[in-house]
Amino acid sequence: MSVDYGVKVVECEPLPDYRLKVKCSDGTSGVFDMSSYMDRGVYRQIRSPKVFNDVRLIFGVPTWLGDIDIAAERVRSDMTVA
Repeated sequence: MSVDYGVKVVECEPLPDYRLKVKCSDGTSGVFDMSSYMDRGVYRQIRSPKVFNDVRLIFGVPTWLGDIDIAAERVRSDMTVA
């Protein structure tokens, strides 16, 4: 699968267990599971469910307090399509 670096996340809703319900600019939607990231690097800072649930979209990228983000192309390539 090729990676589309122009894709953006246009809708993002936090779900239990560190998952994000997303819709991308290419029209696809699904669930992106971030649980495997929660014990790595900067993502440790958003392990609290309250902090994780405060996700925002900034320029089409899921972002948390402290400029912690996950690339839109990663979300798109690794999400489970609904």
